[in-house]
Amino acid sequence: MKIPKSYRYYKLLDLATIFGIKKVDAKNMLAPVENVLVSDFLKKNLERNMLVPMNNEKAKSELLVMPILIEVWDINQNFKPLSGLSLSVDSEKGLTGRCDFLISNDPNAQDIESPIMCVFEAKNDAIEDWYGQCGAEMLAARIFNERKGNDIKIIYGAVTNGFVWQFLKLENQILFIDSQRYGTANLPQLLGAIQKIYNLYK
Repeated sequence: MKIPKSYRYYKLLDLATIFGIKKVDAKNMLAPVENVLVSDFLKKNLERNMLVPMNNEKAKSELLVMPILIEVWDINQNFKPLSGLSLSVDSEKGLTGRCDFLISNDPNAQDIESPIMCVFEAKNDAIEDWYGQCGAEMLAARIFNERKGNDIKIIYGAVTNGFVWQFLKLENQILFIDSQRYGTANLPQLLGAIQKIYNLYK
């Protein structure tokens, strides 16, 4: 069995083969979602940022994803977005590497602090190609929490190309992939989806 070198190389088949995690398509996993009012600051910020060339994951991460996460953090001060940190829980099984965004439920977190309840990955192409990576990071977050004494049963995640977001949920040995996609074309709904996840951990 070939073990992926890091999260980035994980596919859904690897999660099934190595960890016995089964993928299940979930219809409207977060429904119903209540829209969240979008601040003028975020609207203007994204309008301005859209004028900047975004030809790679880093640009989309900085110019689209982080402003949205900061907006939700402004509403929920105890959910701290952590950007670009390395999370290594089992290098022999490839559960190692850098995560685009980890969401900690520790308002004072400056580094990776438990509990981690969300993992968000920004990609430059088809988001469905990266479910495996996001799922591997979600599994690592659960293991990290367990080692820190936080037995959180459910970890959420999302893969986004900056404009479209698709949410995932890891519960026991099942990785649920939401059939519904959210995006910047409907910001109140997208913020509402993130908010609904955060509400589950309050």
